[in-house]
Amino acid sequence: MMVLKKHRARRAKTVVVFLLFLVLLPNSILAQETKKALPVNLETVLKLAGANNLKVAEIKAKHALAKAKAQELNEWIYPSINPGFLLLNHSGSVQNAIGDFLETNKNSFWAGASATVNWSAGKSTFNYLSAKQDITTAEFHVQAKRNQQILYAIQAYFELGASQAALSALIEMSDKSDEIVRQIEFHVNNGIRYKSDLLLAKAKNNHIKLSISDAREKVVVHSNELLQILNVQDDVLLVNVDSILLPIALNDQSEEAIASVFEKRPEIQAHESALKSWALLRKTTTSGLLFPDFSVGLNNGLFGPYFNPLTNQFTYYVGMQWNVPLGALFSGGKRKQYDVKIELQHVLMHQTQNSVRKEVQNAQAKVKYASLKMGLAEESVGYAEEALSQSIQRQKFGTALPLEVFQAQEQLLQSKIDQIKAITNFNKGQYLLYVAKGNNL
Repeated sequence: MMVLKKHRARRAKTVVVFLLFLVLLPNSILAQETKKALPVNLETVLKLAGANNLKVAEIKAKHALAKAKAQELNEWIYPSINPGFLLLNHSGSVQNAIGDFLETNKNSFWAGASATVNWSAGKSTFNYLSAKQDITTAEFHVQAKRNQQILYAIQAYFELGASQAALSALIEMSDKSDEIVRQIEFHVNNGIRYKSDLLLAKAKNNHIKLSISDAREKVVVHSNELLQILNVQDDVLLVNVDSILLPIALNDQSEEAIASVFEKRPEIQAHESALKSWALLRKTTTSGLLFPDFSVGLNNGLFGPYFNPLTNQFTYYVGMQWNVPLGALFSGGKRKQYDVKIELQHVLMHQTQNSVRKEVQNAQAKVKYASLKMGLAEESVGYAEEALSQSIQRQKFGTALPLEVFQAQEQLLQSKIDQIKAITNFNKGQYLLYVAKGNNL
């Protein structure tokens, strides 16, 4: 029971320290930065990644193109209207009904409009239905690309938070290192320590300050990466203001059948929708041949000699015929092409299923082992904090070597960075697993 209480107390202390990091974080990050700070949290990242991301915009444009194509293929049901006029003149020989040739000179004038419709019912119907199915396919592609880009943004966001937390830990360690150097300098001035101890302490202190510069560079790099993903054009430094150093639990512990995951993944749904589209196009070479072609035409207008139309002329025609391509029946080249495309789509879908299975397994492993690392790292932080505290106390009384203090300090820093990485990887794994299981962001 006492061990459990100590563990909970240590965990609570660690959370308080992490939250203190977050309070001091913006000031520590901006201490040597000239760029304007732009605070950002996870909610903002999720919104911008879905709305501003250029990859998402590209796939949305393709979705709009699929809609326009379906509308174009649906235009076959509308007639073509041809208003205009016609002047006709004939001079010379003409043959009459009984075969005699006569010399004649005649002219005529027509002004009006005609409307014609040619319907290839089988081909047009299945082409339109296929194009309409392509809209659904494009919608699944939009969702899949949106999930992917938001995941990229989330990963970059957590990496930004991790680099900021590491920078904060280094700055805190640098402050403690400055205090240790002052203590050793006091001991040297009073003849308790050798000057070499002071020189070693200053060298260690400078090493920490160099590490701070490297950490600041990482913060800027991760900020720029997130700016690119979010399509933010301003030259600013993103500052993570979320409590990202606390584990986020998105997934329950229950196992989910891989078949149910396949049913929810938009990438696989897109393949299934594409299969339906190819199946509809294939029907243009089979059952679509059973449908006849329809022709309707109307012609109405004034008709008579030049500039003196005598009366109105109205004609129309209605026709229906079957167009049976014998090559398609006996050879079936087009039908065989569709069969190959359908088979290829099946292969692509199976490849995607294998990729999805791998994503789920990798995400599960990432969450599992990150959880184990969090527990170990939390214990290490507690041990290292206690060791450093005791070393500093011994240093004040001159009973600890400077090297011991710096080793304890370095171990505490490493333990905190390990904990930051473990929590960051756990949170990243949670989102990876959430999307891998077919959930949309």
